[in-house]
Amino acid sequence: MTSSTSASARSVPRSGGRRLSRLPAPLWLVSACEDDRDATLAAWPSRPGGLLLLPCGVCWDAVRLPAQLGLAVLDALLHDAVETGPVLHDCDTQVVYVLITPGGGIDWNERHPQVRLLSTGCYLATPSPELDWLNRMVVWAHMPPLPAPTDPADLLAALDGVTKSRTSTAA
Repeated sequence: MTSSTSASARSVPRSGGRRLSRLPAPLWLVSACEDDRDATLAAWPSRPGGLLLLPCGVCWDAVRLPAQLGLAVLDALLHDAVETGPVLHDCDTQVVYVLITPGGGIDWNERHPQVRLLSTGCYLATPSPELDWLNRMVVWAHMPPLPAPTDPADLLAALDGVTKSRTSTAA
């Protein structure tokens, strides 16, 4: 699901803590591409498996987690009513990717060895949120209509909470 190369810029700017206008999910996702947006959207269905390789580190970074942990973290984020961005579930490899604000400054692997950050130089194979019938193995577990990346601090808090809960339950 990953590869290499990219640029850097943020598509969802903040102003005074308030998010400015957002794009519908497909447009927001392809805004990470250097290519023509319309051409990229038109070509999406013809891509192998209906998957488009989108660069990380431009509009979002992706945090990769084992699926069982990642889906539990998604439940925690949604339960806590935290503004949660897109979450991709690769059912084939049993991995979840949470799209977060780029450059969060968190050393994910140090705190959670099973977690990996994908940023500049990595690509994520993504299905169209509007053409989910093209691929049943890589699906959006969560896709807001007008997405924005999850705040890395919110994701870390949910991940810490789920991990702590699992550790205390196992003890």
